[in-house]
Amino acid sequence: MNPSRILRWHYIAAAALVGHCAATSLNAGAWWYGTGLFIASLLFLVALARDIVAANRVCQAALDEAARVDRAARMRAWQDRQRAEIDGCCERWWTSAGAEHDTTHCTRKDQAA
Repeated sequence: MNPSRILRWHYIAAAALVGHCAATSLNAGAWWYGTGLFIASLLFLVALARDIVAANRVCQAALDEAARVDRAARMRAWQDRQRAEIDGCCERWWTSAGAEHDTTHCTRKDQAA
């Protein structure tokens, strides 16, 4: 089982136990202890929520990084295809990369030499 899930279940169990102690203290008339234990119970729930939010941020960051890597790989593949189409056509083939390369008006300077 995932250690993060185990920790979350412990947060829930601790919040329930401390909440029960708070209710028992309030029923016994110890309002000061009951209030303190109730606040402690809420702190466990806040810790639980914070852990869940942090885990979601980590997952989202991993997804964003995977998408960035995928975009970069697709861009490199596209650039390689563009270079393959016009490579060796003229000295300055990179000036037409990303645009239509008109081979009818190409000077083919590097091939003429």
